[in-house]
Amino acid sequence: MGDVQATNSAEDMSALRFRVVTVGGQRRGIKLEAIFWSVLSDLAAVRRVKLADIVAECEQTLDEGGNLTARLRYVAARYLREQLADARERSSLSVVTGQVHACPSPAFALAANRRIVAYNPAFLTFVQSRFLGFQASPPAQGLRLAFDVQFAELVGRLKASPGEPQSAGFTIGINEHVARGRLNAALASLLGQDVILGFILA
Repeated sequence: MGDVQATNSAEDMSALRFRVVTVGGQRRGIKLEAIFWSVLSDLAAVRRVKLADIVAECEQTLDEGGNLTARLRYVAARYLREQLADARERSSLSVVTGQVHACPSPAFALAANRRIVAYNPAFLTFVQSRFLGFQASPPAQGLRLAFDVQFAELVGRLKASPGEPQSAGFTIGINEHVARGRLNAALASLLGQDVILGFILA
């Protein structure tokens, strides 16, 4: 949906745009808000058809006296809703937990409130080796974890270089005991909040 993101302002996207589309050999003048034209163009690109094909399909599904522009808006909104549902499914906490558990080395997922939302058995072994007697209570209750840079700064670095891990130092604390180390950080795909995956280096 690059067309939507590239638009300078929400006001631009709300403006009505008149376009002429050839459907069945006939030219049709249609007026829609820019955001709907953009989404319909994205839908056509995903389906590898022409925008006119989308318009033709909408026209064919209309009942007698139906409103074509209303149908086009509905199709665009339905497509966005499907995209959002798919994003939510692929960006759930269970998916993040699975990514953490798939790592053979100590790994965890940390939310902006410094709460550990997922960790793997290797991370638990790592902590227990440094704090004798530590017993985990999900999600690692009583354990304090912080990076040597601000959380927001590390998130900013990860977003500025998508796909590239960032090295950072970290501190783990339990009561008055503290342990330090280094890790590679990556940004988790968790919808609605920033979560950092930490992969501890040996």
